[in-house]
Amino acid sequence: MERKARHAVTPLDRPLRLVPRVRNYDWGTLDFIPSLCGREPTGSPEAELWFGGHPDAPADVVLGSGEAGSIPLDRLIAERRVDVLGRGADLPFLTKILSAGRPLSIQAHPSREQAARGFAAQSTGGTQPGGAPGSYRDPNHKPELLYALTPFSALSGFRPPVEAARLLGALGLEELEPHVRRLGSEGAAAYRPLLEALRGLGGTNMAARAVDAARRATEDTDPERRDAARWIERIAVFHPEDPLVITPLILRLVHLDQGQALFTGPGVPHSYLEGSGVEVMANSDNVLRLGLTSKRVDARALLDILVYEAAGDASLAPEVEELPWGRRTSFTPPVEDFRLDVLSLTGRSPAPLTDDNGVRVVLVLEGEVEVLNAAGSERLLPGQAALLSAAATAVTATGHGTVAVTMPNRQKN
Repeated sequence: MERKARHAVTPLDRPLRLVPRVRNYDWGTLDFIPSLCGREPTGSPEAELWFGGHPDAPADVVLGSGEAGSIPLDRLIAERRVDVLGRGADLPFLTKILSAGRPLSIQAHPSREQAARGFAAQSTGGTQPGGAPGSYRDPNHKPELLYALTPFSALSGFRPPVEAARLLGALGLEELEPHVRRLGSEGAAAYRPLLEALRGLGGTNMAARAVDAARRATEDTDPERRDAARWIERIAVFHPEDPLVITPLILRLVHLDQGQALFTGPGVPHSYLEGSGVEVMANSDNVLRLGLTSKRVDARALLDILVYEAAGDASLAPEVEELPWGRRTSFTPPVEDFRLDVLSLTGRSPAPLTDDNGVRVVLVLEGEVEVLNAAGSERLLPGQAALLSAAATAVTATGHGTVAVTMPNRQKN
């Protein structure tokens, strides 16, 4: 009770240091996150740093030294909701550093309505149609943005059906021929039966034969086939018996250069293949998986939420402004939960950290930056972050470096 009282009177009008949680998933890298944060590797894969308030791994907010101590961000929000958020029922976004050393599962995220129905069904002891108990971790959707800190490769959305039919047909596998024909005649509607059939081919030697065919295609003159074949071989190293190793022929391959971004909306099948970046998403951990994973697979639930249409360009074009203090590169996705501003600071003058949209998370990627206002300051190095609550106004950033600022994507009044 005494600790709650101390937190209740601690001012939240200054920048507050965030201490992230490390997620040691097996697909993570050994060195990227430790190197970014200026520490030695632990010897275990470090896949993600979470700078958010999701109850699965809330960051700690440092309120002071000694008795003041720190408090998990979700608990601080529960105790001081208006001071932290200004308006809104919860922190709408989750900021992460993500580092993938090997391909992730084929997965998708539900819409807000789908997540609410699935989570409510579980809470009352039932299951969402097609979903296993526990498929939904919370009632929120999970659109996400990946800002590349290194060259980054991903699968994102379905290929045009004619293109997928051409690539699949080139494998010469008899069991795929009916689906190749259906893609040519039925278009994107043929994707669900194709994925269902692949799920049913587990335990056969189909995956091994597909890898053999892909290996021959690495010498092909078709650049799409060569690229897809390379990733089929790479995925098969970790999942040699899963027929879904051929998904690079079905889903679009996306390659980001450092500084580019990818947006993934609800119902879009995807997989991060390799690379490191800043990931920003709605405050959710709802992930439905189809395969290529040792984790729980929710095949029917995922197939029920997929958007069966050819994907457009998933790259998110930024708005770039040259300003007296440096450059602002803004990535604005088609959701209200978040936007991401990347600030390149030259040290010529302070950069304002806009408070029009309320709560913000400021994450340093390069250099040394001081985040400050009249109430206090935090000196941040790469891999360190500060929470700017709604009560923290007139905040600026000074120094030389690169800063990622996450905030709600609300329209200005």
